[in-house]
Parts: sequence; C-alpha cells; structure tokens
Amino acid sequence: MKRVWITGAGGVVGTKLVEQALASGDFDHIYALTHGLPAQPNTDQVTWMHLAIEDEAALTDLAAHSPPQVIINPAAMTNVDRCESHHEEASRANAIGPRMLARVARAHGAHLIHVSTDYVFPGDVAHPGPYSEDATPRPINYYGQSKLDGEGAVRTEMSDDAPYAIVRTALVYGLIPGGRMNFVTWLVRELQAGRRVRIVRDQFNTPTLADDLAALLLWQAAHGTTGIYHAAGPDLIGRHDWALRISAHFQLDSSLIDWVSTAELGQPAPRPLRSGLTCARWEADQLLGAPKPHPIEAGLATIAWDA
Repeated sequence: MKRVWITGAGGVVGTKLVEQALASGDFDHIYALTHGLPAQPNTDQVTWMHLAIEDEAALTDLAAHSPPQVIINPAAMTNVDRCESHHEEASRANAIGPRMLARVARAHGAHLIHVSTDYVFPGDVAHPGPYSEDATPRPINYYGQSKLDGEGAVRTEMSDDAPYAIVRTALVYGLIPGGRMNFVTWLVRELQAGRRVRIVRDQFNTPTLADDLAALLLWQAAHGTTGIYHAAGPDLIGRHDWALRISAHFQLDSSLIDWVSTAELGQPAPRPLRSGLTCARWEADQLLGAPKPHPIEAGLATIAWDA
C-alpha cells in the first residue's frame, strides 16, 4: 500500500487517475492536487488540494507531513497557442513544475511518473511520425519546447535511488462531466448544437483514450516502470477520418464540417502535421499484464455523452 500524489486532478487524465486509483485499493491515501479549486470534498481516502506544482514551498510543506511514495504528474498547460504567446506561464507549468516535483520525489525516494507529449517531435515532412521511444525530439512550437524542458528537468533532478518514468502521450480524449473540452467532446458539442466547424485534413496522430492512459500510469506505478515510455492509442488516423468516425458514432451531421488545411486556420503556433507515437514498451508490457489501449471505435463507445 502506498501514498500517491496525483497532479492535475481536475483534468480529464487526472480525474480518471483519481477514480481508478480509488477503485484499485492499491493506495493508503490519494492526494489529488489541482491548480484550480478542489473539485471534490475530502474523504478518508482522498484529500483534494489547491496547489500549483511550481510552488516549491507548498510542495515541501505537503511532503513534510505526507511524503509521497508515488507522484503521477499529468498536470500541464496544454493550450498550444497560449503557450506560444505566454512563454513564462508555459514554462512555470510545463518545466518548473516538473522540476519541483522531481526535487520532492528525490528527497523522499518516491517514484515519479511524468507525463509528456508527442509535441516534443516536429511531425514534419523531413522527420514524420509516428515516433518511437528512441526518436530524437525537435519541437516546432513553444508548448513542445516547454514540455521537452520539463523532461530535461526531471532527468536532471532525479537520481539513481529515486526512480522516474517520462511517459509521452498523444491527442488525449475522454469525457468528465463539466470538464475541459478535447477534440471529441468539442466536436460532439458543436455538431449537436448545429454549428458549423472547420477541421483540418492534413494532420495525423494516434488518439489516446484518457481512461487507457490512466490505467497504464497506475500499472506503471505498481510495477516501478522507469525511463522513456510512449503511451498512445493503436490507430494512426487523420483528423478528417477521425471527425467522420466521431460524427457517425454519435449520429451527428457531418455536412456541418468544413475541411481546411492547417495553414488556412492561421493559428499562432505551428502544429506537427504527421505526428503520433509507436509504443513498443507498452506492447511488450501487455504480455506482463499491462492494460491494452482501445482502438478508435471502442474508445468512442466508452464515452457516455448523454449521461
């Protein structure tokens, strides 16, 4: 039995982590850390706390009376365009925060599992994805750079007696009531409302169900996984095809979708066009009992939108 800190506990991955960690019975106590107001009342098993992970003093105070055995860190600033225009804010969340968590983990010998992103790779014509765990990062926007800086901070701060894993994922989707929008929930909401949307036809990735990612992270916590690890869905798919599958699954009107190029959107931050991850370590670990990821159709079927 272990004490676990879960950061970003109000986000879709963090929420799934708290739910699954609670259901597993593998932890004496769960500290659910959120950047905003605590999302749930405290219980005997879960303590919700408003705590910014870049606040070293707050982390040190918490660790003094409730030292973690495991820290799982999916917290991040993920708004790619805001990261492009707010470098300091992005660095605090995506680089300084992981550094502070790593210091706590090292000081208490905790296992740190830090979640990163496929956006550390370029996704360009010269070096397209999907990318393996040993591929060389080269981000093309500040979000990707700040996440790569976070990876570097974790490596620098950790030591041999404080194990860590850096788990890169890609295009996470899922549903939590009242939670932040992702591509699936945004598209369903817009089409249900009868609003026209613009979807790019030239971006490809490996969408990842949040439930699957949470299940894997907890499996890694139980098995002491270390090193670079890719965790993404099994399907490499274009946004065009994915949007059509989403609209078909939820029986929505795909004629409301206008197909455009990424360049036509005029977004402040450049996007990887051919990204995604291959997950050799995850596939190997499935032989040892690691959970399997859902393919696209099965993943969409887990989303109880009407509920």
